[in-house]
Amino acid sequence: MEVFTALGLFVGTLTALLLIGTWMPAALGISGLTLLIANGDGRMLESIGSVFWNQGSSFVLLAIPMFIFMGEIVLASGVSSRFYRSITPWARFLPGQLYNSNIVASALFSSVCGSSVATAAAVGTVAIPELRKAGYNDRMSFGTLAVGGTLGILIPPSSAMIIYGSMVNENIAKLFIAGIVPGVMIVGLCIAYIVLATVLNRRLAPAQTGLPSLGELLQSVPGALPLILLMVAVIGSLYTGMVTPTEAAAVGVLGALLVAGSFKKLNWPMLKRALEATVASTCMLMFIILSAQIIAFAFARLGITRELTDFVVNQNVSPWTMLLIVVVLYLVLGCFLDAISMMVMTLPLIYPVMMELGFDSVWLGVVLVLLMEIGLITPPVGLNLFVLQRVGGRPLREVALGSLPFVGLLLAGVLLLAIWPEIALWLPGKL
Repeated sequence: MEVFTALGLFVGTLTALLLIGTWMPAALGISGLTLLIANGDGRMLESIGSVFWNQGSSFVLLAIPMFIFMGEIVLASGVSSRFYRSITPWARFLPGQLYNSNIVASALFSSVCGSSVATAAAVGTVAIPELRKAGYNDRMSFGTLAVGGTLGILIPPSSAMIIYGSMVNENIAKLFIAGIVPGVMIVGLCIAYIVLATVLNRRLAPAQTGLPSLGELLQSVPGALPLILLMVAVIGSLYTGMVTPTEAAAVGVLGALLVAGSFKKLNWPMLKRALEATVASTCMLMFIILSAQIIAFAFARLGITRELTDFVVNQNVSPWTMLLIVVVLYLVLGCFLDAISMMVMTLPLIYPVMMELGFDSVWLGVVLVLLMEIGLITPPVGLNLFVLQRVGGRPLREVALGSLPFVGLLLAGVLLLAIWPEIALWLPGKL
């Protein structure tokens, strides 16, 4: 089957299925199967079972349910409110105060959660009442919470990084470590924007309430320390090479149980809620991963991946041009597809091309996750926007407009990574 005919059949089938309301993971899998059936080779279909088994029995992917369980324990135990209030005194050193708390709390919370939507929901539920009571601008509040939530798939642990690594056979520990410095960079860009915006427009935030006392800072430590120690235990054990990502996930689950116990929240009803949420999230992600394997298998067996790579190389497309194409593609797809589905659908095509043009695999993983973050805060299907709309009780348009400046900041992050790849590659290079 000719490469562009096959791609047209795949895109056409996927579009038709989505238009009639088919669940995205199922639509991806059916579209991949359609390619194999249309090719008329029954032996390919017989191989699907072994593809599923090899992927489903992967030791690396075992980290996904455990990291999700770790985050769900922290969420279900209700320690997020105590954690957020412990962060706020430290944010009073800069203009924008509680806006900065949103960013910092989201960054730290995401490091023990690994989910953008869960981070936005947990921090947003606590922060929005506090922000409104203090007189902060609603639109700006939504923007800081939305972009803060996106850090959940960049700062380790990250389900998106695990899925990317499993699909391209990249070292998961290196991907995790590579996300740390870019994550800190995004936090810095957001805080710099908040400080500048609130200084130039005094209506965005109330007047500063003064610097916190030493007593206030010391009193805030017990509320934040357990989650910070949990983050250090997971990331530190990975960076030192003491454990694999899957073993780090097990350490994280044990640590999360200890955190819940330290706040006297460890009980069976809480664990039941965490387990139910973990099973639901894991089943969805595994369905997406297995659908992605059908697509990757179909593209490889039909020669689509190789032919497309040769076509791009023969056109003498420069690396910068190809990167721009990928950025635009993800910006467009991010308006209509959820982040994980977008990555697994496109990765079998763009990864070989990017490698042929000389890009680094770890660096590409970080860039793609940043682009996926943008999809989480762009309408009409930006999941973080819907979460904050529900939590904040405001129209989706209001939430989306508040997020727009931060879309620009995330794009600036992609540009900085393109100019200085070492932002992502320096730390994993020390492993």
